[in-house]
Amino acid sequence: MSTMPPPPPGAPGGPPPGAPTGDQPPPVETFTQYDKDKDAYHCSYGPVAPARTIWDPDREIQVRLDLHSRRVVGFSIPNFTAWHAKHATEDGGFEMDLPALWEGDLPAA
Repeated sequence: MSTMPPPPPGAPGGPPPGAPTGDQPPPVETFTQYDKDKDAYHCSYGPVAPARTIWDPDREIQVRLDLHSRRVVGFSIPNFTAWHAKHATEDGGFEMDLPALWEGDLPAA
């Protein structure tokens, strides 16, 4: 998945993801949000739902998993500014190569 970082402060932004268009709202596929106060980037695949969060040390992100399966439903990047400086491409984007199903170890709950 290729994701662009949030626009810099003061840059014009488009409508929020999932905003209605015409008479019908579009289906929610991916929702991203940057929390400036916490310097955290969040991405959810589909509607936001309860999930288990695990730390992925290889990607340096928090991965959210469906409570009843190992399906990846999103991720968060704490300390996004530093993470972005380390991982972004020249054009400011970044790749997130998360699997559909988490195959890694799950820490004890």
